Amino acid sequence: MLAFLFFARTARPVLRLANPLLTRLRLERPVRAVYDGVHAFRDRTGLLLGLFAFTVAIQSVRVLAIWATARAVGIELSPRIFYVMGPLFFLVLLVPFTLNGFAVREAFFVSFLGGVGIGADAAFAAGFLFFLVTVAMALPGGAILLWEGLRGRPDPTHA
Repeated sequence: MLAFLFFARTARPVLRLANPLLTRLRLERPVRAVYDGVHAFRDRTGLLLGLFAFTVAIQSVRVLAIWATARAVGIELSPRIFYVMGPLFFLVLLVPFTLNGFAVREAFFVSFLGGVGIGADAAFAAGFLFFLVTVAMALPGGAILLWEGLRGRPDPTHA
């Protein structure tokens, strides 16, 4: 129902009916911002297709990183298995009850790879190594954020 309200242009009259209630609850501005943000890209098909292709490329590289970490711990499976595992794994990482997916990530690796005949130790090692690779890849960005935070904001009068 929410998807219909936010994505369908025919839902505008229904949303207008809810406007007084949303205003009283002080939710009118955030809901309008989400709605306008979603519909701002509706007529930019080329941009949406480009972003879709970019997202598919990035996710493909992430799946190959999982495959490479599995190979590094001695798991000799085809990348196709990991292209099935990858999207499910990324979905499982969205589970919000752990800090950064600790234990959920490794349990998923053990469960999924155990289903294709891989031992628990090797599967756990692949999951943990993938975590370490992800952290290592994020360190330069963290260093940049730290550096920018220590320097402070630039003075707008110099811009």
